[in-house]
Amino acid sequence: MLEQPEPDPALDPFRDGVAVLRRDEEVAGYVATTVRTFWAPLSFSRRRHWWVWFIVVWADGHREMRDEDYAPWTVVREMQSGTFSWDQDDAHRGDYTVEWLPEEARQAVLSALNIGPDDF
Repeated sequence: MLEQPEPDPALDPFRDGVAVLRRDEEVAGYVATTVRTFWAPLSFSRRRHWWVWFIVVWADGHREMRDEDYAPWTVVREMQSGTFSWDQDDAHRGDYTVEWLPEEARQAVLSALNIGPDDF
């Protein structure tokens, strides 16, 4: 049987989290996140690893496809530092600040954007 990964409290904001993306203090969009685990057979380990999934929904309504991050963490470290860079689309290309929403606001945004567990 595979073992669960070591607890990582640094990933807590990403557990069903929602962050506001701002550029020039204007709301540019939202990032919804969830944390799951995976096992890599080539890692020669019986331990699972943390896996963060995220979805970006822009203020103009455009919804990106889900994306993922895992150790050594690129997007996660960036968001932990309070920034988010998007370079996959010319219309939204750029750097944003990240502000994690509290529970009540998080639920409202997920509902308004129609994001649920099946989206990850």
